[in-house]
Amino acid sequence: MRHTTPFTTHTRAPRALLSLLSACALSVAPALTASLVSHTASVSVGGVASANPFFAGRFDGLIGGPLDDRPFAIYWNPALLNKQGFAADLHLGLIARQGTYDRALPEDTPPEVAEVNGGYATTNASGVLPSVALQYGARSGDVSYGFGAALYLARAGTSDWNRHPDAPSAYPGAYDGPQRWSALSTSMLLPNAALGFSIGMGALSAGVSVNGVRANLSTTKASNPIDKTDDLLTEDGDIKEGRIFLDNAVGYNVHIGAGVALTLPKLQVGISWRQPVTYDLEGTANVLTGSTETTVTAGVPLQVAGSLMASVGYQVTEQLRVRVEYEYQNWSVMDIQRITNTENQAELLLLERFFNDTNAYRVRLDYALSDALTLHGGLTFEEGATPEAYHEAGLAENDQIEGGAGVTYAFSKTFELHTSFLWQHFFDRTITNSAQKPTTNGAYTDNRQYLATNLLWRWGGSDSAPHKKDTTDQGDQP
Repeated sequence: MRHTTPFTTHTRAPRALLSLLSACALSVAPALTASLVSHTASVSVGGVASANPFFAGRFDGLIGGPLDDRPFAIYWNPALLNKQGFAADLHLGLIARQGTYDRALPEDTPPEVAEVNGGYATTNASGVLPSVALQYGARSGDVSYGFGAALYLARAGTSDWNRHPDAPSAYPGAYDGPQRWSALSTSMLLPNAALGFSIGMGALSAGVSVNGVRANLSTTKASNPIDKTDDLLTEDGDIKEGRIFLDNAVGYNVHIGAGVALTLPKLQVGISWRQPVTYDLEGTANVLTGSTETTVTAGVPLQVAGSLMASVGYQVTEQLRVRVEYEYQNWSVMDIQRITNTENQAELLLLERFFNDTNAYRVRLDYALSDALTLHGGLTFEEGATPEAYHEAGLAENDQIEGGAGVTYAFSKTFELHTSFLWQHFFDRTITNSAQKPTTNGAYTDNRQYLATNLLWRWGGSDSAPHKKDTTDQGDQP
């Protein structure tokens, strides 16, 4: 009966992202999102996470970026919403993750404590995230303009580590594994409802988007709030290890995106910007100290970085286009997350992040085998946001590389399929200088895979092949 103790009362709540996905997305736009969420009903989501942190936005796969003129331009670069005609883009992202953490303890740690607080932890899971975008573009004389709307999930996921059912029964918390002192379970979802507008004159266009977001966060962590150690027992031999579970903390905010684009017959340039934003979340915190459990209303800030993206595309031959891309993200906005009791502002848990700003570099290739079939390839290097001293299991990440391949096939002038598979590898990391309390020294590995599928419908637009940049609707020279 040891697993019915208060130590595990709340640790399983974040396991199912599906219920969280339904609650959040349906609150943004019930009618449109309900059909998308129901499509994921049979999928278990137990450990999805992505970069900086929990980034899952692979809209349009290897086509996505500041030169993307499909409906998800509302996310990548709203300046390109002015492609003529109506369009609808349905995105479905499949995500898988495999992570490990081997926690290292000081050499003088007693064997019975090392068995409980150290050792190997793993997480393996998969999940599905749907998004949809709509676009309409038209022309009046020399001026082109466009509108867009979308419901999308750019940041979402959970980190939920495998349990240790054979752990010693004398220490109930050991069931949750050695990673419990950093991040036992975390679940985050940020569904966006967006509106966008663009206007163009000749080869130049500019656009803006407004995004309303409902942010939701749940997190569980082992905690000894008084001395912030990983001690299992008090001096009197009583259970000391406690828990804090922040349940369904919710906050709302609005952020703006903007972009410009230059579209010439062989050369395309796109620059886009997204505003950083902080969500002030409020939810219920269950705090276990020893054998005493209390429930309070808690608040916590959730900082999300803004970004600046730039891309240049060049049509090398009639079949081959090369795109190079750079992205800067100001993750230094996430320094400390302090969970507090909203009634008296007492600190319940301090999460020290101290993230760094990051840079990413990407190369994309598009090769048209025919008017209907185009192949895509891509390679990315991205810096990790987390300094070594503040690395922890679950959320934090190291520098990474990502490679992928994809295909676009136009079944007709109105219907097109794009799919991309991407493999993301975070360089292995061994931490020996942890400043976390308790420390999170040890060895980390992390790999993630993405299968991005997009179905695109167009009506009343250009008849150009999918691989060719349509410049006629941007007002380019004949």
